[in-house]
Amino acid sequence: MGDLKEKTLKNSFWNLLATLSNRLGGLVFTIILARFLLPETFGVYSIIISIAMVFFTFADLGVNGALVRYVSYALAYEKRKIPSYYRYLLKLKLCFALIASTLLIALSYPIAFNLYKNPQLFQPLLICGIYIFILSFENFYSQIFYAAEKVRYLSIKEFLHQAIRISLAFFVFFFVTASYQIIGIILALILTAMLMIIFGIYYSYKLIPEMYKKPTEKINKKRIRTFLSFLTIASISSIFFSYIDSLMLGLFTPTEFVGFYRVSFSLVFGVIGLASFANLIFLPIFTKLKKEKTNQVLNLAFKYISLISIPAVFGVLILGKYFIKFLYGQSYLPAALSLQFLSFLIFPAVSVGLFLSLFSAEEKPQIFAKLIILATIINIILNFIFIKSFLAISPLWATAGAAIATLISWTFYFISAVITIRKEFNLKIIFKPLLKPLSASLIMAIVIRLILIKGLNLISGIGTIFVGFFVYSLIMILIEKNIKKEIRKLIKYILKNK
Repeated sequence: MGDLKEKTLKNSFWNLLATLSNRLGGLVFTIILARFLLPETFGVYSIIISIAMVFFTFADLGVNGALVRYVSYALAYEKRKIPSYYRYLLKLKLCFALIASTLLIALSYPIAFNLYKNPQLFQPLLICGIYIFILSFENFYSQIFYAAEKVRYLSIKEFLHQAIRISLAFFVFFFVTASYQIIGIILALILTAMLMIIFGIYYSYKLIPEMYKKPTEKINKKRIRTFLSFLTIASISSIFFSYIDSLMLGLFTPTEFVGFYRVSFSLVFGVIGLASFANLIFLPIFTKLKKEKTNQVLNLAFKYISLISIPAVFGVLILGKYFIKFLYGQSYLPAALSLQFLSFLIFPAVSVGLFLSLFSAEEKPQIFAKLIILATIINIILNFIFIKSFLAISPLWATAGAAIATLISWTFYFISAVITIRKEFNLKIIFKPLLKPLSASLIMAIVIRLILIKGLNLISGIGTIFVGFFVYSLIMILIEKNIKKEIRKLIKYILKNK
């Protein structure tokens, strides 16, 4: 039991570091791009990457999720099948990646010249066809570290990934002429992904050498395909969910407004990623957890991610425009409008990440697929309505319209997931414990507002963040006396069912 406890605590710690590296590195990378490219060119880059990520979805189609699900299960119960699962899923990954890459390359011209009527998109989209092929395998091998519950290697990989691409970005901006900087950045991303694939293959071989042996055991491929079919629908819908607002803004507004929106979006989802650090480790845990303990563990996990996500909503809501000014520069201050609405996404988005781990662990991805499809349809319809309606006021308010559409869609997604969990698994999400962090966050917000009366500079802004954190933590300690006890209880449930 002692070894299991140590292993779980270490994995949680390394997962936190991996998430911090990913989100902070991603935020720093975005800040660098935004500052050097400026709003109009950054908007062009944002449209290119949004299009590429839509095609990138077809290079996954649920394979990564299936890899974690079946390899982690095989490690626990049927090790002889590990090579078979790996080889079959790798073949699927290769097939999907080739199709996605070829499609993007073939459609680059009509997308650039006919759909967006912007020739600047064409050459970068062609190169992105290569990028998504390589990126798909980088992500594939990263998932093996979750399946093996060896998150330390993922943490190291994420740190290297962010350090390399940030360094290459500086190289591009200092040594490549302005007209080729977007292409230079995409080539830098390709090189970074290739290096990370080498890292993934090398260490996955060290961790799970059985994976690279010749397959000898038969596996239920129909079962995997069924699992994949629903994850496929969910994956496609998820990417449209994440990028449809930017793609539609690119059709109706000048590119700089896409840049403003992506700045606010990246800031909010950077915070969401940091607040979601524990969610990724719950898939293998829920896979092995006994049914009678699932409800207790789920609610404890929901409670403690809420302790982070609820104050984060208030923090971004109040200090958002200062974050934009200090991080991205004065020219991006118009992004503060959409950020006001997107800040409310933090709580539902973090919670949905936890629920998704449960759906996948129970081999019920079809539930997630149905929910994300409905949410995506709502998102597309609302984006069209709100962007067009608010465009009558100004292009900037069109970005607010996209933010409102995204917020409504995510709220629907969250509420539907809660209802579905109760209906399908007979598990009840308890909301009463959220009152305490909500109360503490309101008090924290009042204190911060009082400080803002005097205005902020960089030093006082950092001090304000620490004051807010201190006020929130102090109030929670005073009104929630069982925090340590319940954290130990959560760990106990996890360890007991490893």
